[in-house]
Amino acid sequence: MAVEGSLYHTEIVNEHGLVGQSYVHGNEGLALGVSSSLLNSPGTNPEQFIGFALSTCFNATTGIVERQHKLEPDSIIHTGVDIVKDTVGYKFIVRCQIFFNKLDNQQGQQMVDEALNQCPVAKLLKANENVTFEVVDKFSF
Repeated sequence: MAVEGSLYHTEIVNEHGLVGQSYVHGNEGLALGVSSSLLNSPGTNPEQFIGFALSTCFNATTGIVERQHKLEPDSIIHTGVDIVKDTVGYKFIVRCQIFFNKLDNQQGQQMVDEALNQCPVAKLLKANENVTFEVVDKFSF
């Protein structure tokens, strides 16, 4: 059930954890095989889902911010997601690197700072100590 004021609503269903499929409820056409990154098995894992969501949404939002400044969208996003042992269980380390072809790092940082306040995925993640956003001259992973 969508929340009041929702502009878009979706429901993703997973019935068997990291074995089998996750699918969009009500849309029989979209289902993805899922697996654990810690096992040698086919399927998409949670690390990849987080990387896809952040790279896609944050790059789109950065482009919107650039247009707000009368600039042509110019960013490329690489997101690295690692799983490491934590004191209890595991945790993700998420590193988002942002490269601009034409903007200098100061201008790029301004675009990133504004996008961090507008992107819904970045808003979910940015306050976590295990998530970083960095403007780079070249990608390191």
